[in-house]
Amino acid sequence: MPCGNPTCRHRTKRKLRPLVISILPSSSSVTTSSDNDSPRKISRHEQITEMFTTNPSLSAHFEPPVFSPGVPSREIRNRLKLLEYANQAGLLPELEWQLICRALNEQLSPADDASGDDEALCSEVTQDLSKLELSQESIAGKTQTVIDPFKYLVITTRVKPDNNCDETNATDATNNNKKKKKKVKKNEHETKSLIPISPYRRGAAEDISVPYSVELWRKSKTLNRDRSVFGCSLAHLIAMKTLIGDDYDENDDLSSHEAKFDFILEDNVRAFVGLEDTDDGTSSSCECACRIWDLIEASNKAQDKPHLRYYGWLGSKANLTWLYNNHIPRKAFASGGENSRIFPFPTNNDFLLDSIDGTSSEPATSQPTKKDASQEDSSSKQPSFSTPGGTAIWGMFAYTISPAAYHSLIAQLQNDVGMLMWKGKRMRAFQAKAIDKIIPRTVREVYGEMSVHLSDKVAFVRCPMLGSLLHKQWEEGFCESTELQYALSSHGEGFNAWDNVWLEDIERQIVEYRKKNGKWIRKEDIQGNSSKSKSNGSARSRRQSPVNIVTLSLVSMMLLVNTFASAFTTSMHTTQRKDSLRMPSMMKASTEAILPNSEERQRAKLGHVPIIARTIPIADDMNVTVWEMEKPSEIIQEWWSIDESERTSRVGDPFGVIMWPGSILASRELMKQQTYVSNATVLVLGAGTGVEAQAAALLGAKKVIATDINPLSLQLLEYGAQRIDTIGSNVVEAKYFDLFSSDPLPEHDILVAADTLYNAELAKQVGHRLHEAIIRSFEDGQTPTKIIVTDSQQFHGTNFLEEQEMIDLNAIFQEGKWKPLQWELETLNNFCGSGVLIDDDQIYDVNVRVIRWGWDDN
Repeated sequence: MPCGNPTCRHRTKRKLRPLVISILPSSSSVTTSSDNDSPRKISRHEQITEMFTTNPSLSAHFEPPVFSPGVPSREIRNRLKLLEYANQAGLLPELEWQLICRALNEQLSPADDASGDDEALCSEVTQDLSKLELSQESIAGKTQTVIDPFKYLVITTRVKPDNNCDETNATDATNNNKKKKKKVKKNEHETKSLIPISPYRRGAAEDISVPYSVELWRKSKTLNRDRSVFGCSLAHLIAMKTLIGDDYDENDDLSSHEAKFDFILEDNVRAFVGLEDTDDGTSSSCECACRIWDLIEASNKAQDKPHLRYYGWLGSKANLTWLYNNHIPRKAFASGGENSRIFPFPTNNDFLLDSIDGTSSEPATSQPTKKDASQEDSSSKQPSFSTPGGTAIWGMFAYTISPAAYHSLIAQLQNDVGMLMWKGKRMRAFQAKAIDKIIPRTVREVYGEMSVHLSDKVAFVRCPMLGSLLHKQWEEGFCESTELQYALSSHGEGFNAWDNVWLEDIERQIVEYRKKNGKWIRKEDIQGNSSKSKSNGSARSRRQSPVNIVTLSLVSMMLLVNTFASAFTTSMHTTQRKDSLRMPSMMKASTEAILPNSEERQRAKLGHVPIIARTIPIADDMNVTVWEMEKPSEIIQEWWSIDESERTSRVGDPFGVIMWPGSILASRELMKQQTYVSNATVLVLGAGTGVEAQAAALLGAKKVIATDINPLSLQLLEYGAQRIDTIGSNVVEAKYFDLFSSDPLPEHDILVAADTLYNAELAKQVGHRLHEAIIRSFEDGQTPTKIIVTDSQQFHGTNFLEEQEMIDLNAIFQEGKWKPLQWELETLNNFCGSGVLIDDDQIYDVNVRVIRWGWDDN
């Protein structure tokens, strides 16, 4: 049916078919549209569907959106999930996937006959991924058997060191007449491929000596914080595979191919609908669809065939100004309706035409001085650039690609893992390459710079302040760039850009606040204020609320691969950047009680290890000061980048070199029970830097036995305790103790275990030690040991109360009318701790589960 708008330039065109990338399910926003006027969470699916189906100008030109699955970063820590997503993205060679499926079926269902044909086995694995997950969990949680998907792809053998490696030589005798010993080589592992390797593989000799899937896993498991970027790339590749479909010619360009869908869209965008005055008032025009059709028609008529089209794009302010003033007037090769101009994707050569070094872009401002830091400047919160250069155009949030370009892209990716991730000579972990750099660069290299087409008038823009997980530090920059882009393309005021975009009610409130105050606020600010005004019947609160994001802790980055855990959700307030960013004044009131001035933090060295002090408030009249490794990212990334077999042979882990949220709540629990702590012996398992150990000592404990397995953690703990004047010299004992050893627990009255449940195996052992402590105290006829356990990570499979011995113990308590061991949930607000993999602290709210047992309520 034709569009009912008589002024629409493309009213007789068919409906466009959007394919939207979105994680299933999600509830990232809140609207107030229920009968009782209370907030109702809706998913991004509902937001996008509502946009396309309820707006008349969009519903007349677009089919209801179809969704392509996103790739959660937490899932691709799991080796099996990563391989599944990589196969969906079309990266894995068919033979490798068949052999992986055969290996998984044999190990997950060893009793079944796995000799059927490979296609049937692959179908069984891909059709029921949830069954695969359940099998993994049961194996990881009970028998600790390792599932090896590469069983038929590679074989790994241990290479013994050379017997002569430890012999002494005197090669430098001419210089210093001193004998030097060669380093003794550790046992090494050699991996050999069991299948033929493609001769077209690219990379280092070590990388291309193993199958593609093995190399992909080896590199992706070290990505750390870049895993979200890699997940985004996989999601786009999956969507492109769906967009192209199965029936296509590998030589088709966009002008000759009829795809199943017309374009790919991320779920964090809004349609540029435009507004027009009518007799009945102001209504939406058909601007979004018209801009798309304008670009399609002009692009298809171009001399150079199109292979990639952008329907939405952005850039830095400096690059946008250069694009609209220099590049577009110079390179535009066609025009669309309403004076839009079609131009090719800019390259470094285009920058050189204006004597600009396109390989870099200088920051807009230098690091602020102390005088600047005292002033509130919202622009300092966002990275910005004063000169053009670097990546001229950002974003792959609205685009389409030709079958030929897609086939070429996949062919290159299948032979070069380095296109997806890279590592410099001095880097310990890999970094993922962004998809918005991979795709246009590849298409231009194969089909020429004129094969990528853009319009100066975009059809889609990024949603204002949606809460990006990948680009949170750029969000305000995205919004300001959108305003500048509108001003440059329409010769209007930038603030008016949002008047021409479909927005939710709450997003419209954000824009109105921006117009009135010149600053951006987030959805949570409005929602928090609205909730407070309803509950109190008072005026809207002006206090800034936290920004909800998914914060991935270090432990989830390190250990979820083996435990199939899920990252916990926290509320991020802000990121403290060294000397370059200032905290807004509205945040100071809520954080200054827990956030010490970074300039006042003392620094020292333990041997050659730089350490830094952190003062933590336990109560109004009680603080503890612990010492942390100043830059833990180095040891963390080194630990994560080494082979798993070598990692397990090392003593300890690097997690105890910083303070964790659970230690604060454990200390506050001890504070509540000061009468019991006084003159007691307190045993701390996995004490780390010693927050709860110091707290117990300050509360009058006769003896605090603080145990850990990491020598550096024990040194940090002892170093910190010795510098507290009010703690006696022999009160805190830093003691090496292995939970997995056969040694009994040291004698104690109170047992504390804060944030020690890193994985299922360790959690089970912590539970076993709690069982040991409680049973021993009953058998000896003593007062039952008192227990405090905290867990801010809440990883899957770490609830040791589900183990049979703990179930039996709770049954005994029930018969004896004792309180059972059980978890209670508490929230720790404004926790400030190490950013772990970055140099900055992180501030967020975190939910912590707590066990309290043996106190007054028993």
